[in-house]
Amino acid sequence: MKTLKTALFAGIALSMAVGSALAEDTLRLGMTPEPYMPFTQVNAGGEWEGLEADLSRALCEKMAVKCDINQMAWDGLIPSMKENKVDFIIGAFSITDERRQVVDFSTPYYTEGTSFVGAKADTSEIKTADAADGSGKIIDPASVEGKIIGVQTSSVQSAYVAKYLTGAEAKSYDTADNSVADLIAGRVDYVLIPDLYIQTFLKSPEGADYEVKVEVPKNVVLGEGVAYAVRKGDAATLEKVNAGLDALEKDGTTQKLVDKWIFGKK
Repeated sequence: MKTLKTALFAGIALSMAVGSALAEDTLRLGMTPEPYMPFTQVNAGGEWEGLEADLSRALCEKMAVKCDINQMAWDGLIPSMKENKVDFIIGAFSITDERRQVVDFSTPYYTEGTSFVGAKADTSEIKTADAADGSGKIIDPASVEGKIIGVQTSSVQSAYVAKYLTGAEAKSYDTADNSVADLIAGRVDYVLIPDLYIQTFLKSPEGADYEVKVEVPKNVVLGEGVAYAVRKGDAATLEKVNAGLDALEKDGTTQKLVDKWIFGKK
């Protein structure tokens, strides 16, 4: 995600034009304007776009509520919800046991993978091995001993490096874009990053000299899908969100949006 000017993070509340104009209920939705496609961004025209933007519009309409968007930095979403500044949040949040301790998750609307990316000129062989805790296959720690790995702070990828790749140095960034920028600059050897996000970079001219070294095997630390997060114990909001997501799944809306934004189908 690219860092935007501080003014964007001043807690400006924007109203999303969804739901009934006469709806009595209002829910405060926390989102980040930092570009993180295909999930979301604010385009040059000041409009929200991407899978999560379109899904949120459809969800709020399904719930028959007015959704007020509060835009803020990604790493401020969970703290803001804990402080009761917003009711629910979206930001490509992977469902993990660690996050379950502080938030409640909706049913997932997408499942994504994680990629380990480096320069094509780097001929090091990145292998997988059995995790010592019996959780399955992981990146072989010996393959990355002494290497610097870029990760986004507070991400599941950051947790993965801390748990399994202790012989490597994790370098944390506020946004995924900044971790990739340091990969290009040679300040990190690799990035551990969501696969959908990095594919856009790899297809660009700037990404021509980089490649996926290994698709990271699925692991409990990397989450159980991507979902909305609701304040811990807020059963009423969670019920509304899940009912809306269930309706969108059944009428095909969620799949259509995934096809559009993830797979490029019209």
